Amino acid sequence: MMNVRVFAFALVAIASYGFATNGGLAASPAGRFCGEMISSGDYQDVETLLNIGRDGRITGAYELDEPGGRVEGTLTEKDGTGTSRTLVWADKYGTGTLDLHFSDDYQEFQGRWGASTNGRSEAPSHSWNGIRCSGPAMR
Repeated sequence: MMNVRVFAFALVAIASYGFATNGGLAASPAGRFCGEMISSGDYQDVETLLNIGRDGRITGAYELDEPGGRVEGTLTEKDGTGTSRTLVWADKYGTGTLDLHFSDDYQEFQGRWGASTNGRSEAPSHSWNGIRCSGPAMR
């Protein structure tokens, strides 16, 4: 009888460990985030799509609707690890850097972006944030 109890306890412990670690492994910056960013001097709704490559770097795209029309851009990770990442953005206005700081569970991020002019990057100071979203895409 004692062996059955020990076996049952061990089985429950192993199963619980598996469930706990699977949740941790699933945390990733990959996904769709809905939020706001400052663009053209005002807050605009932005949808940010992030993917993780085989090398662990983030790539992605974003789109926002400005008064003058839709703006679509791309994102490529420059450097960073864990919950803090630096990406390069590119769209019809040019390029620049985006510093992202994810929550520990990767459910949201707070970011700052800055433009590059003549090869010189300004310090990221314009807000760009997002929270995981579902439902129809902006398009």
